[in-house]
Amino acid sequence: MDKKTRERVERIREMEECLERCIEATAQLSAACEQWKEVLEDSRILEEYYMDGDWMEDYEADERGELPDDLIRGVLSEDTVYDYISGRQELAMELLRTALAALES
Repeated sequence: MDKKTRERVERIREMEECLERCIEATAQLSAACEQWKEVLEDSRILEEYYMDGDWMEDYEADERGELPDDLIRGVLSEDTVYDYISGRQELAMELLRTALAALES
């Protein structure tokens, strides 16, 4: 095989690997987007509960010891829901920036 052919073969192999990575990443992102769309309503309900709903009353009831000891209450953590909401908003912005970059390339 001459030098030009070897270079062409190497280039094709590299592009094949690039294509495989792109296909895999796109499939994973597509699946993640579908999952995220499925929980958008849950996310809206959770944000409403935390910002405008009964979260504070539930939190205070827990502080007073009015809830059963075996109740899972991660949602009453002062930071967990807020951090989720903030992280979700930042991720949405990052997805927009990434989508714009993908359209521009």
